[in-house]
Amino acid sequence: MLVTAMFNGDWESANLDKSMAGNVGFFLFPGETADAKHVAMSAPNTFGVGAKAKNADAAAFFLNWVHTNDKAREISVNVGGSHPGGPSDLALPPVAEGTVLAETLKASQQLGADNGAVDFTANATGGIFAAAITPEMQKLIAGQQTPEGYVKAVQAEYEKELSR
Repeated sequence: MLVTAMFNGDWESANLDKSMAGNVGFFLFPGETADAKHVAMSAPNTFGVGAKAKNADAAAFFLNWVHTNDKAREISVNVGGSHPGGPSDLALPPVAEGTVLAETLKASQQLGADNGAVDFTANATGGIFAAAITPEMQKLIAGQQTPEGYVKAVQAEYEKELSR
Protein backbone atom coordinates (compact mmCIF):
# COMPACT_ATOMS: atom_id res chain seq x y z
CA MET A 1 0.00 0.00 0.00
CA LEU A 2 1.30 3.42 -0.95
CA VAL A 3 0.61 6.15 1.58
CA THR A 4 1.05 9.75 0.57
CA ALA A 5 -0.34 13.13 1.57
CA MET A 6 -2.03 15.56 -0.75
CA PHE A 7 -2.60 19.10 0.42
CA ASN A 8 -5.74 20.36 -1.19
CA GLY A 9 -9.32 21.26 -0.43
CA ASP A 10 -12.45 19.22 -0.01
CA TRP A 11 -13.53 20.31 -3.48
CA GLU A 12 -11.27 17.53 -4.78
CA SER A 13 -13.31 14.85 -2.98
CA ALA A 14 -15.66 14.09 -5.86
CA ASN A 15 -12.76 14.12 -8.35
CA LEU A 16 -10.78 11.66 -6.22
CA ASP A 17 -13.81 9.41 -5.83
CA LYS A 18 -14.18 9.36 -9.60
CA SER A 19 -10.53 8.95 -10.59
CA MET A 20 -9.25 6.82 -7.69
CA ALA A 21 -12.39 5.14 -6.31
CA GLY A 22 -11.66 3.05 -3.24
CA ASN A 23 -7.98 3.98 -3.18
CA VAL A 24 -8.14 7.33 -1.38
CA GLY A 25 -9.17 8.34 2.11
CA PHE A 26 -9.35 11.42 4.28
CA PHE A 27 -8.91 12.19 7.95
CA LEU A 28 -8.53 15.24 10.16
CA PHE A 29 -5.10 15.60 11.71
CA PRO A 30 -5.28 14.67 15.38
CA GLY A 31 -4.58 17.18 18.13
CA GLU A 32 -1.72 17.03 20.57
CA THR A 33 -3.83 15.11 23.10
CA ALA A 34 -6.53 12.47 22.65
CA ASP A 35 -9.26 14.85 23.82
CA ALA A 36 -8.10 17.84 21.76
CA LYS A 37 -10.66 19.50 19.51
CA HIS A 38 -9.94 19.45 15.79
CA VAL A 39 -8.68 22.54 14.01
CA ALA A 40 -8.27 22.91 10.26
CA MET A 41 -8.30 25.56 7.59
CA SER A 42 -11.71 25.97 6.07
CA ALA A 43 -13.30 28.64 3.93
CA PRO A 44 -15.92 26.90 1.81
CA ASN A 45 -18.42 28.91 -0.15
CA THR A 46 -17.20 32.25 1.12
CA PHE A 47 -19.26 35.08 -0.29
CA GLY A 48 -19.76 38.72 0.53
CA VAL A 49 -22.31 41.35 -0.35
CA GLY A 50 -21.07 44.88 -0.90
CA ALA A 51 -22.32 47.48 1.57
CA LYS A 52 -23.63 49.59 -1.33
CA ALA A 53 -25.08 46.71 -3.36
CA LYS A 54 -28.34 47.67 -5.05
CA ASN A 55 -30.10 44.47 -3.94
CA ALA A 56 -28.19 43.54 -0.78
CA ASP A 57 -31.25 42.06 0.94
CA ALA A 58 -32.00 39.83 -2.05
CA ALA A 59 -28.37 38.68 -2.20
CA ALA A 60 -28.34 37.94 1.54
CA PHE A 61 -31.62 36.01 1.19
CA PHE A 62 -30.19 33.97 -1.67
CA LEU A 63 -26.95 33.16 0.19
CA ASN A 64 -28.92 32.13 3.27
CA TRP A 65 -31.09 29.90 1.06
CA VAL A 66 -28.06 28.30 -0.62
CA HIS A 67 -26.62 27.33 2.76
CA THR A 68 -29.81 26.27 4.54
CA ASN A 69 -32.24 24.84 1.96
CA ASP A 70 -32.05 21.04 1.71
CA LYS A 71 -32.24 20.95 -2.10
CA ALA A 72 -29.74 23.79 -2.53
CA ARG A 73 -27.30 22.05 -0.16
CA GLU A 74 -27.71 18.83 -2.14
CA ILE A 75 -26.90 20.67 -5.37
CA SER A 76 -23.81 22.24 -3.75
CA VAL A 77 -22.53 18.82 -2.71
CA ASN A 78 -23.39 16.99 -5.93
CA VAL A 79 -22.17 19.69 -8.31
CA GLY A 80 -19.35 21.24 -6.29
CA GLY A 81 -18.15 18.07 -4.60
CA SER A 82 -17.58 19.78 -1.27
CA HIS A 83 -19.28 20.85 1.95
CA PRO A 84 -22.38 22.98 1.37
CA GLY A 85 -21.57 25.44 4.16
CA GLY A 86 -24.22 26.68 6.53
CA PRO A 87 -24.76 25.83 10.18
CA SER A 88 -22.93 22.71 11.35
CA ASP A 89 -26.06 21.28 12.97
CA LEU A 90 -27.90 20.97 9.63
CA ALA A 91 -28.16 17.50 8.16
CA LEU A 92 -25.82 16.81 5.28
CA PRO A 93 -27.15 15.67 1.92
CA PRO A 94 -26.84 11.91 1.47
CA VAL A 95 -23.72 10.68 -0.31
CA ALA A 96 -22.32 7.21 -0.94
CA GLU A 97 -20.74 5.68 2.16
CA GLY A 98 -17.04 4.85 2.01
CA THR A 99 -16.23 7.73 -0.33
CA VAL A 100 -13.78 10.57 0.18
CA LEU A 101 -16.73 12.95 -0.14
CA ALA A 102 -18.51 11.21 2.76
CA GLU A 103 -15.33 11.43 4.85
CA THR A 104 -14.73 15.13 4.15
CA LEU A 105 -18.37 16.01 4.84
CA LYS A 106 -18.20 14.21 8.18
CA ALA A 107 -14.94 16.01 9.01
CA SER A 108 -16.49 19.36 8.14
CA GLN A 109 -19.32 18.70 10.57
CA GLN A 110 -16.76 17.79 13.25
CA LEU A 111 -14.86 21.04 12.63
CA GLY A 112 -18.08 22.99 12.99
CA ALA A 113 -18.99 21.22 16.22
CA ASP A 114 -15.48 21.82 17.58
CA ASN A 115 -15.56 25.47 16.44
CA GLY A 116 -12.26 24.59 14.81
CA ALA A 117 -12.57 26.03 11.32
CA VAL A 118 -9.98 28.75 10.73
CA ASP A 119 -9.61 30.81 7.58
CA PHE A 120 -7.66 29.32 4.71
CA THR A 121 -4.13 30.61 5.29
CA ALA A 122 -3.46 30.73 1.56
CA ASN A 123 -5.91 33.65 1.39
CA ALA A 124 -3.42 35.78 3.34
CA THR A 125 -1.39 36.78 0.26
CA GLY A 126 -1.36 36.04 -3.44
CA GLY A 127 1.57 33.61 -3.49
CA ILE A 128 2.01 32.22 0.01
CA PHE A 129 0.41 28.85 -0.82
CA ALA A 130 2.89 28.03 -3.59
CA ALA A 131 5.89 29.82 -2.09
CA ALA A 132 5.72 28.60 1.50
CA ILE A 133 2.72 26.62 2.71
CA THR A 134 2.92 23.68 0.30
CA PRO A 135 6.70 23.20 0.11
CA GLU A 136 7.23 23.70 3.84
CA MET A 137 4.34 21.33 4.69
CA GLN A 138 5.86 18.69 2.42
CA LYS A 139 9.20 19.12 4.23
CA LEU A 140 7.39 18.83 7.58
CA ILE A 141 5.68 15.58 6.61
CA ALA A 142 8.96 14.20 5.21
CA GLY A 143 10.80 14.98 8.46
CA GLN A 144 12.96 17.66 6.81
CA GLN A 145 11.32 20.50 8.75
CA THR A 146 10.23 21.01 12.36
CA PRO A 147 6.83 22.43 13.34
CA GLU A 148 8.59 25.53 14.67
CA GLY A 149 10.63 25.84 11.46
CA TYR A 150 7.46 25.50 9.40
CA VAL A 151 5.77 28.37 11.23
CA LYS A 152 8.89 30.56 10.94
CA ALA A 153 9.25 29.85 7.21
CA VAL A 154 5.60 30.64 6.46
CA GLN A 155 5.74 33.81 8.59
CA ALA A 156 8.90 34.94 6.83
CA GLU A 157 7.28 34.44 3.40
CA TYR A 158 4.18 36.28 4.57
CA GLU A 159 6.25 39.28 5.69
CA LYS A 160 8.25 39.16 2.45
CA GLU A 161 5.09 39.23 0.34
CA LEU A 162 3.57 42.07 2.36
CA SER A 163 6.69 44.16 1.86
CA ARG A 164 6.42 44.09 -1.95
